[in-house]
Amino acid sequence: MAYALITGASKGIGKALALELAAAGTPLVLVARSKDILQQLSAEIGLNHKVDIKVFAIDLLSEQAPEKIYAWCVEQQLQVGMLINNAGVGVYGKFASSSIDKQVSMLALNQEVMVKLTYLFIPLLQQAGKAHILNVSSTAAFQSMPYFSVYAATKSFVLSFSRALRQELKRKKINVSCLCPGPTDSSFFDEAGYEGVGNDINYVKMTPEAVAKSALRGLEYEYAVIIPGFSNKIGAVLSRILPEGLTVKAVSYLFRPR
Repeated sequence: MAYALITGASKGIGKALALELAAAGTPLVLVARSKDILQQLSAEIGLNHKVDIKVFAIDLLSEQAPEKIYAWCVEQQLQVGMLINNAGVGVYGKFASSSIDKQVSMLALNQEVMVKLTYLFIPLLQQAGKAHILNVSSTAAFQSMPYFSVYAATKSFVLSFSRALRQELKRKKINVSCLCPGPTDSSFFDEAGYEGVGNDINYVKMTPEAVAKSALRGLEYEYAVIIPGFSNKIGAVLSRILPEGLTVKAVSYLFRPR
């Protein structure tokens, strides 16, 4: 059976996807920065599921990281049938007073790394017969977001890129789907610098496990865009039909620093 390669696999949605795929009998290539955490996850999965698991620890922002991952998979003669571009970060705050280095690093991880990995792995995915690419975006892709301005723009890029690539790769028997989760109970907001700021959004958060189940169900049906959760689906629809100025003001009120 072909492997599923997951970036950002050590926690959150990436970890939940790994656990769900392992339960379905899919062998895994787990990619993240921490080798120790990846090995712990591999051992955890191995206790419950008899699937082959490879780990590749690397900082995706290090020089030629995507090329190193691809070369390693070729060297190991791994047949990759699913590429899940999950790794990503957010940066919260007023753009003019935020760290430009963090913003640029976010652009590189959320966009450049995803594009490079996708480009490199298309030939391997073709060899697998029927293959899948799952790019993880966000409901932030559906509207501009003050105080998460660059982050939302990167996720709009992921969504647009995925939709276009889906059409290009249909004849190659590679399905491309884009996962757009809403707020998720993970470390994302803490790492983005949002913790304890603004209105409480815990009541709309989904668990990573629920997001992963929805993602793989959508992937099974080859949906172009997968939006987990009823409220997130409603929000995506409203963002298309409401005046843009209104949605931007609403988002600004929700996320503005207090």
